[in-house]
Amino acid sequence: MSCTTKSLYQSIESCPGSKNNPGIRRRLYYAPKSWIAAFPKLPDTDDDKIEDMSAFAQLVGDFTLAADKFFNFIDLKDEASNVTFETVGEIGTQIFNNQANAIVVGMPDKVKAFARQVINDDLVYVYQDKAGKFCVIGNEMYHTDTKASGDTSAEPTGACSSTFAIQCYDVCPVPTYTGKLMISATQYIDCADGEIKTVQGG
Repeated sequence: MSCTTKSLYQSIESCPGSKNNPGIRRRLYYAPKSWIAAFPKLPDTDDDKIEDMSAFAQLVGDFTLAADKFFNFIDLKDEASNVTFETVGEIGTQIFNNQANAIVVGMPDKVKAFARQVINDDLVYVYQDKAGKFCVIGNEMYHTDTKASGDTSAEPTGACSSTFAIQCYDVCPVPTYTGKLMISATQYIDCADGEIKTVQGG
């Protein structure tokens, strides 16, 4: 019996002079997984409709939320937060460890209250990179771990901040999301172009 798993390797071109701005944008979106009724899906590697290698890293569909639930946001410290991924596990069962360090200015009560809840909860985070692309940390298969810490600093020129260390395993490194991100009953972010749009009939 021969293997039938599809492969779609393609060349990866890097144009001279192209820019890849580091970091992520200031607003980080999140929702507890208990609010999510349906998740977007990664395409299967055997999907005959997939012709472009890039599609293997792109979620298909939307996050469907429970009634009266929407994505909230956290405003991060400018030019301080970052996202990483790395391969983990043994040959044949390797996956990706997706991580973010989300740094917030100060220690306001809302941040401390968020920390109290999030350390024992399971969330999905959606961030936007400097190029405008939206990506996801969190999925329906693996638990998202969020560890909170804070530092008042000591010296007068120091930085008082809170940090949320986010970690979740995935079968894809920080998959790209181009669907809808509901932020209210009448508005959503179209993650394909980053524009805030109005719900039809809303």
